[in-house]
Formats: sequence, structure tokens, C-alpha cells
Amino acid sequence: MNTWRKIVVGVGLGAYLIGLGVLSGMVIERMRFDQQRSDVLARYEQALREWQGYRIALEKASEARR
Repeated sequence: MNTWRKIVVGVGLGAYLIGLGVLSGMVIERMRFDQQRSDVLARYEQALREWQGYRIALEKASEARR
């Protein structure tokens, strides 16, 4: 009976460690994905600001000619 208890505890501990490893991997991958997403959004926002600045400059030039 004592060996069955050791086997059950060993299997339970192994399953726990595997589950913990999987969850840790998911968290790390999510953090990496969020960092990449932040980089892409920062570049997009910069391009958007430049485009809006260009449009404002065109509108000001258009109004100055009137």
C-alpha cells in the first residue's frame, strides 16, 4: 500500500509541475506578444501623427492662399 501512495504522490506532483510549466510558458509567450504588439502600435501611432501633421499643413497652406 505504501508504494501505491508513493506512485500517486509522484504522478500528482508530476502533473502539477507539468501544469505549472505550461501555464508559465503561456504567460511568458503572452508577455512577448504584448511587447511586439506595443512596438507595432507605437510605429502606427507615429505614422498616424505624421499623416495628420501633413494634412494640417496642407489645410493651412490652402487657407493662406485664399
